[in-house]
Amino acid sequence: MGITPGTGEPIIEPLEILRSKEARVPCERFILTFTKYTFGHIKRLLGSVERVRLYVPATDSIKGEYKGVEVCATKPYFGAVASAMALELLIATGARKFIVVGEAGALHPSLRIGDILIPTWGIREEGVSYHYMPPDYTPRPSPKLISILEEELKRIKGRRRMCVVKGGVWTTDAPFRETRDKVRRYSKMGVLGVEMEATALMTIAEYRNVDLAVVLSISDELYGEKWNPGFGTRKLRRTERLVVEAALNAIVKA
Repeated sequence: MGITPGTGEPIIEPLEILRSKEARVPCERFILTFTKYTFGHIKRLLGSVERVRLYVPATDSIKGEYKGVEVCATKPYFGAVASAMALELLIATGARKFIVVGEAGALHPSLRIGDILIPTWGIREEGVSYHYMPPDYTPRPSPKLISILEEELKRIKGRRRMCVVKGGVWTTDAPFRETRDKVRRYSKMGVLGVEMEATALMTIAEYRNVDLAVVLSISDELYGEKWNPGFGTRKLRRTERLVVEAALNAIVKA
């Protein structure tokens, strides 16, 4: 008897590993982010901020208000496995709307450091998603959230010289195996960026029937003769501030 990936009845459900089955998250809207800088900027923009204890693998979590709406933010450990576990536990305890704020390496010359990618589909090279959906499944975000997020990004960007584009994302478990042949091939397929969480999180969101979108600031460029990193640059920091503001505006409208 064969085993079909993405099927089968689980033995352990997310709520079963929590200390208290009565645990509930303090709000249904969440921003997930992976860097200290973006988390700090979320904290600066929220009002009535307080630290909250969530039963998830994360380094910090807060609750606050934005335009009169309660919003939570958490900083999970990076990578598909840790962030997927965090998402599962947040969903199990009542969260329903998510925007993931991350960084990505650009695969195509049309994107430079400081530009913005909104993934609309993804190539799965992480292991998590195959436990939820079959191999031929293509992860996609919430159309409603994507529409609101794109509108907010373009409004906040204004005339600033940065691109906001939609396209494919490549999620990998192995950042030191982002090879030139894959960069060339995936770029031709319309995949514009690479990172480590998006396809796993989009897959789980669809599996659990919650709304989730991802927005990525371009932090480095992989398409040239040499790798061009832009981590910590003023251009990237400026973009990440705009992305955080757009994400907060979008999540309260969702």
